[in-house]
Amino acid sequence: MTADAAGAAHPSATTDPRAPAPEVPEAVRSLAARCVPRVNELARLMSQDTFAQLHGYAELPADVRDVEIAATARHGLRLFLERVVHDPQPGPDDTGFFRERAAQRAEEGMPLELLLTTHCAGARVLWQALREAARPGEEAALVELAGYLLGAEQRVVSAVTETYLDEQTALATERREERRAQVRGLLAGTEVPPAGSGLDGP
Repeated sequence: MTADAAGAAHPSATTDPRAPAPEVPEAVRSLAARCVPRVNELARLMSQDTFAQLHGYAELPADVRDVEIAATARHGLRLFLERVVHDPQPGPDDTGFFRERAAQRAEEGMPLELLLTTHCAGARVLWQALREAARPGEEAALVELAGYLLGAEQRVVSAVTETYLDEQTALATERREERRAQVRGLLAGTEVPPAGSGLDGP
């Protein structure tokens, strides 16, 4: 999953988080477990190769690309795979980390389309890894994992989109309030017009 993509591995988590998680078949657990040692490798593949092919990704600050997005990818991969393997109940804060990063990306001006595309691209990388790890006779387990992956992706993408848009709205409101305060200060004579504004004299 992605740069920012994991979440609950169980489809029920996308509807009623209070519902008990269904039992994960042993074959599904075994297949997911074989991908856990590849988490760091897959995260590097996502942040340094897969995402680099996305329009606009190269323009992001280096620390965002190489550190933050890579760390988010590792978190998402590990969260998804370990949830499948250990079958814990979905937690209320599964998407908290992704929401935090979505707010940061909104504040930095990363386009929402690019952010969501990294999620989808990351999910494809994980799906390919699961396919590569599958052995003959594990076709049914692979199909079931696909369902878990789609459910997790839906949950996280929804949370990321909501948080990003909320942060954008908050930032726009903050900018409007700053402009209003500046105008009030200018009218009251307590604010110095910014240089180059045309209001600061000859």
